[in-house]
Amino acid sequence: MWSFHRLLRRDQPLRSYFFAVPRLSLDVMGYWPMGDDLPVRAIVHFVILSIGVITELHAGFMFLQNAQITLALETLCPAGTSAVTLLKMLLMLRYRRDLTNVWRQLQRMLFEAGLNRPEQKAIIHDNSVLAARINFWPLSAGFFTCTTYNLKPLLIAFILYLQDPDQELPWNTPFNMTMPKVLLAAPFFPLTYAFIAYTGYVTIFMFGGCDGFYFEFCVHISSLFQSLQEETRAIFRPFEEYLKLTPAQCARLELQLRGLIIRQNSVFELISFFRKRYTVITLAHFVSAALVIGFSICNLLTVGNNGLGALLYVAYTVAALSQLLVYCYGGTLVAESSFELSRVAASCPWSLGAPRQRRVILLLILRSQRAPTMAVPFFSPSLNTFASILQTSGSIIALAKSFQ
Repeated sequence: MWSFHRLLRRDQPLRSYFFAVPRLSLDVMGYWPMGDDLPVRAIVHFVILSIGVITELHAGFMFLQNAQITLALETLCPAGTSAVTLLKMLLMLRYRRDLTNVWRQLQRMLFEAGLNRPEQKAIIHDNSVLAARINFWPLSAGFFTCTTYNLKPLLIAFILYLQDPDQELPWNTPFNMTMPKVLLAAPFFPLTYAFIAYTGYVTIFMFGGCDGFYFEFCVHISSLFQSLQEETRAIFRPFEEYLKLTPAQCARLELQLRGLIIRQNSVFELISFFRKRYTVITLAHFVSAALVIGFSICNLLTVGNNGLGALLYVAYTVAALSQLLVYCYGGTLVAESSFELSRVAASCPWSLGAPRQRRVILLLILRSQRAPTMAVPFFSPSLNTFASILQTSGSIIALAKSFQ
């Protein structure tokens, strides 16, 4: 984790921020898309998480059959998150080459496409630092939360031992999973404990890397649109004091504007290409988050005013909403930065040009107003969507409270 802390400062080289958190997270798991050969550790981690998901889901359904609702909900919430993480693993493998092309094209557009103005470099640097910091937040929170869960059974046993060294100590696993009894007894219990604990870290690093890749893409797309805004201002800046442009100036203006439109279309095509690859991941992520919120509300209904139930609701809901915020904020950055380009172009003295140049700038404005989105079937991730989720969750909570 110390490598991540270095990226929270603003004094690092610009390229070191580029997909820093998703690259480090996915590389640990073996799912970073760069490279021709799939690392062996990627298959190992897939098998480990598959076993964890199957045993955890089985344990959750067994608790339901025994009418142990609270334990069932506590088990099914992390099991659902792990199951979606398993789906993300499969899709990261399925679109491995496509994600490599997206990464390389973004790198070329940001660092090799002539974005040399100080304003453009500052935009890219600020947005890269923003992406690293926001991606680090859910990853670090998940890492330390998982560590706390893994240490909790050991700490409980240690405290009971200090109180009475002669008593028989309860040995529990960090997460509720159905395991053969032979693995829960000596001498295999330490290995089983370590295996169950490690499944939590696989989930944390995979969703941190996969979701971080999505948010990083959205932030850099926003950087490209903001760079186009600065370039539009720079194109018209020499003509601010003019009343009319000469034919030579009009021709040069048209050539520069056409270059802007070509780059804008390239960004739009890249967004469409990436969105199709992440459609299932985004949709599954929102569905799983909705299930986690639903399970938490059911837990609140079953345990009433019990403090543990309220704590479970807050913990699971905050975790789910935190992951949703990454997707919703990323979608908002893409849409708003594109629409802002139309405002910048409209505020420039574009009327100085001839009718031919005016039509070109109008095409740029109209194309920017039809802002691209990261939409998936049934909804589009944005801060408005996130606000609606919060409002709906609050209404359901109030309704649940009224029946108690």
